[in-house]
Amino acid sequence: MQNDQQEARKIIAEVARAVDRRLAVEVREIPGHERLHLALSHGSHHGEIELALEAVLSAGESPIARHELRLRLKRATDSMLFRPMPDHRLAVKPVAPPGGQTTFRAPRGRGRR
Repeated sequence: MQNDQQEARKIIAEVARAVDRRLAVEVREIPGHERLHLALSHGSHHGEIELALEAVLSAGESPIARHELRLRLKRATDSMLFRPMPDHRLAVKPVAPPGGQTTFRAPRGRGRR
């Protein structure tokens, strides 16, 4: 069991370095579960993620599982570093009246003589 956790720490460190060189990862075991708690930090930004030990160990054997692990770490890193874009659907925009109706204006120029 201890050997698996050491291997998982090594895999996570390699994948985290591939995501970003300045990304620091602290791995903690969750007692009674087959899961790992990762505390991510990048400068003043901090985030957390949980991963199954089995998923991390399979990343050492399969390139597809390694890519999935990399994507999960990248997603967590991006969400802690970048603010989400504002939802453009919430902005209220004025709508023109139906039928192109406008207010009445008197004609300009020469009037009646």
